Formats: sequence, C-alpha cells, structure tokens
Amino acid sequence: MIETPQLFLIPTKAEELPRLMEIEQHPENRPELFVSTLEEHEFHRTDENFRLFSIFEKEEGKRGDMVGYAMVQLDFHSKTYLLRRFAFMKKDRGYGRETLVALIHHCFDELKLNRFYLDVYPHNDRAIHLYESVGLVWEGTMRENYCYEGKFLDQRLYSMLRKEYEAGKLANQ
Repeated sequence: MIETPQLFLIPTKAEELPRLMEIEQHPENRPELFVSTLEEHEFHRTDENFRLFSIFEKEEGKRGDMVGYAMVQLDFHSKTYLLRRFAFMKKDRGYGRETLVALIHHCFDELKLNRFYLDVYPHNDRAIHLYESVGLVWEGTMRENYCYEGKFLDQRLYSMLRKEYEAGKLANQ
C-alpha cells in the first residue's frame, strides 16, 4: 500500500476491476487513455511485472470511495518503471499530483529502480503541465505511435532518472 495525504493506493482486487473499467471509460478519461479488456486488467493485476493500484480517498484516516486507478509496468532487468496510465473520477483535488509523486517515490525509494517514465498525447495540456511541474523531462515525441478511432496520434515521452531524483529534481513533493 502507498499512502499520501489524501489517498490510499492499494493493489487492485478482482472485485474492483468493474469500477476500474468504469473510471477508464468515463467520457472525461476515455480520450486520454488506452482502454483494456477485463481479461487484460486481470493479467495486469496478477502479473509480477505490473502493478495495478486502486486509488481510494481518505476519509478520517480510513479508506473511502475508489476514485481512481494506476497501472505500472516494471522491467527489473533494465530497472525501469513505466507509468502506463492513471485516471480519476474526481478532478481538481490534487489527486493526480499526489499519485504521481507517490509513484515516483515508489520507483526510486522502495523498488530502487533507475528510470521512471510515461507517455502522454501532445494535446493533453493538463497532464503535460503536471508532468513538467514535478520535474519530469520531456525526452521527445514518438510520432504517430498510437491509433485511436482510426487516427494516428503522437505521444510525448517524459522521464526522471535516479540521479535526477537524488539531486532533488522532484518538485512539489
């Protein structure tokens, strides 16, 4: 479990997958996310190279409503931590920032990996602002890397390395 001031990130249970998919399919989230099937999410939930977190609000120090989820892919050989996606039902509460910072700490402090990275669609200004504000570095653009509803979309790649983290590059902790 990962705890932040407002949230608990807890390994997803099988019975939480329908809620996770509801969050993923929400009209505000769907255009920004790759959507998985129930079977794919079950694989991500149980495979040792993935971490699937259900994100719950804290209510008086206890677990409240499930308000989001995060999926991470790990490569222990190359020591990388790929934040595949994260999404929330409740916006403008700082949940994205808290989750992102907590996952970066998880990558470097708990798992002792070397690289944290993610990708984002160039039109997602809100996410890009968040990533840059915490100190992630824009590495470049993967051109026409993903097909969504028959259109090819670019993806921007952001990362932080262990040496940057250790030098205090993680902002807004």
